[in-house]
Amino acid sequence: MASTSPSQICAHCGKAAERACSGCKDVPAIDDDIKPIYYCSPSCQKEDWQHHKTLCKRLQTRKLFYRAGSILQEIFYMYREKMFDKLIARIDKSQGRLIIHEGRYNPLITADIDCLIPFPANLCQTEEDKKSVLVHLACDDASAWLHDILKYTLAGIASNIVEVRGVVQNKKLEIIAIDVLGNLQNTDFEHEFLKIKLVNGGEEYGLDLSSAQFGYYEPIVPWRQYLQTRISKLVSRQQFNYPGGARDRLVAGKGDTDVEGLVAGLNMESSRALVSSTKEWESETNMTILKMLKLPHQEFKMMEKQLVDFIADNLEWYLTFLREKAGKAKAKFMQAAAGESSRKTN
Repeated sequence: MASTSPSQICAHCGKAAERACSGCKDVPAIDDDIKPIYYCSPSCQKEDWQHHKTLCKRLQTRKLFYRAGSILQEIFYMYREKMFDKLIARIDKSQGRLIIHEGRYNPLITADIDCLIPFPANLCQTEEDKKSVLVHLACDDASAWLHDILKYTLAGIASNIVEVRGVVQNKKLEIIAIDVLGNLQNTDFEHEFLKIKLVNGGEEYGLDLSSAQFGYYEPIVPWRQYLQTRISKLVSRQQFNYPGGARDRLVAGKGDTDVEGLVAGLNMESSRALVSSTKEWESETNMTILKMLKLPHQEFKMMEKQLVDFIADNLEWYLTFLREKAGKAKAKFMQAAAGESSRKTN
């Protein structure tokens, strides 16, 4: 539970100390609120635990949350790339703006899988541009389709999760979408994000997995700071488990045959792979998410990538299955149509 560092003062006896409490190590600081705790010996550390444990557990929870947020962010970027449904012909970049020119969509859609379009990574100049385009207008998708994996990942870390909608301010990046007819998409829209309250002290944070569309690439911000710097006005709040949240909104009111309805239905089914794949990965690696979050930094980042890649492979397998299934159905339909045409000719 300790690591070495230049000589400091033991928090228990006041002697010179070189053992830093590992629970407080590498915890993200908020307004310089973290002062590393050192001990001269394991016995001093043990004797001081009753005094130190409240702070230590709060900081450990914060560290777990920031790491969980990193995992969820990487999962969302991956998921959006797999489930991308916008046809982009060109992306122009200048003076803090990305201008997305949409192409002409295929009017013939015979299955929900036909709605997905390969993400044009080659049109993005930087990795940050790619992230921004991936999550553009996808704030509801983050709350809706990551709903289950988010609850699973934050189990034992978050005591409360709330869906919040507000008006964004201080954008570092503006994205403008132009359709094939030259019409500009309305940029005055409400933005959805999550308010997270942690166990062991009740620290509150904003979790915004689609903030890259505004030029912010860190998904977690302390709640007060988030409201002061990112949001000009709160519009509504909705408990994460309450009917009527983002997932219900995206599914309800969408027709079974329109594109939005097909995409919502496809996401509803495909997003189930996020939790099922995570549980499968945990079983295969004998590594729970919580255990993974507690690993040393480099090991954690390695396992994070392995997890996201594993989920991506499973999701791709499912989408390939749907494409093959749709292809067989189309071939059968075309064969039947050709036979019917032949009979009419004869």
